[in-house]
Amino acid sequence: MDVAKVRFGLISFFALGALASCAETQDRATTVFPKTSPACSSSAVANQYVVHWKDGTTVVYKGSTREELLKTVVEPNVEKIDFAEQDQRISVPKQPALVTTSAVPTGADWGQQIVNAQAAWDQGYKGQGVIVAVIDSGVQRDHTQLASQMFINVGETGTDSQGRNKSSNGIDDDQNGYVDDVSGYDFAKNSGTVVDGTGHGTHVSGIIAADSTKGSIKGLAQAAKILPLDFMDDDGSGNISDAIRAMYYAAQMGAKVVNASWGGAPCSQNLQNAITDLGQMGVVFVNAAGNSGLSLDDYPEYPAAYGLPLQITVAASTARDYMSVYSNYSYTKANLTAPGDSIVSTYPGNTTRSLNGTSMATPFVAGAAAILKGARPNATPSDIKNALLNSVDSAPVQVSARGRLDVAKALEEILKLPQ
Repeated sequence: MDVAKVRFGLISFFALGALASCAETQDRATTVFPKTSPACSSSAVANQYVVHWKDGTTVVYKGSTREELLKTVVEPNVEKIDFAEQDQRISVPKQPALVTTSAVPTGADWGQQIVNAQAAWDQGYKGQGVIVAVIDSGVQRDHTQLASQMFINVGETGTDSQGRNKSSNGIDDDQNGYVDDVSGYDFAKNSGTVVDGTGHGTHVSGIIAADSTKGSIKGLAQAAKILPLDFMDDDGSGNISDAIRAMYYAAQMGAKVVNASWGGAPCSQNLQNAITDLGQMGVVFVNAAGNSGLSLDDYPEYPAAYGLPLQITVAASTARDYMSVYSNYSYTKANLTAPGDSIVSTYPGNTTRSLNGTSMATPFVAGAAAILKGARPNATPSDIKNALLNSVDSAPVQVSARGRLDVAKALEEILKLPQ
């Protein structure tokens, strides 16, 4: 793999030369490669480490103990390494139950109605030309309402001149470091075959871009394309290193919006760096606030609690514009709310299903970001974030914008930018 090109590499462990032995080198090495703290040990991946080099590349080393990596990689190269850390597990938030006193949403598309998506559609803005990477549990790519919405990598021989999937050939035809990535990639299995083992990623994708001419679900950005990137096992959890690989791949393939409806890991500087890198590469990173019903200031979950300038953290709200009882909140870390209760969307088996959570609120904002990017292709992630936050419908919700997503108003804001 061309690590310099993709900025993130994956290699099995091997010795890299003579061992360093002086005490000064060892002291520097343990500074850049501290031991995993007790608080992080429960979610750590055994014998797997992520090294961030000062040239901007990041490499995952599998199959080594900390002591082996310290002696053979870190100490001999300590002046070239920014930091190293143990890999961590992250997961989709647990599916929350609704409180019976909450308002009962009316209609399967109540979320699309309350965020005023129709007003944007009526003006012809549906995310044209925008790729949205869904970094999640995978996607049922042949779902009736999603098949036409999938991004196709025409650089792979597995597609014909019209971009239709023919077959895989086991060759990295476009030389991007990934074999047979015709339509997405599974980073957990290192395979171009993408399926959805939990249903989560398929549900998220439908909220973003389901084709309403093929069924009942109305995607927010129906003219956008979904890039399905799987990093999870069938239990809904995966390694941070695989999620980060997916993030850099998304940018490499031209995605301008990333939907990250997951979190929980408290211990990754590499994830924080990757979000910052994506923003600098022109990619909007939209993530879920989490479903613990707690303050992100007092009980941080990540990536939600990073509070980075170019990330958008989404909390969930009800049909009456109150905070959903399960949603995490913060006036500084969470940015805005979006519908999260009883959200009906696409599901594996060519079906639909109603789910609850900030995982469902997040793709409403990701879809809105795609609409804004399609309306003003020159808009930066900062422009899009500002337009979304400055145009919310005011509501009694504990987020920095003090309100809920309004797609029509956000569109008005972004159209103030020159073309």
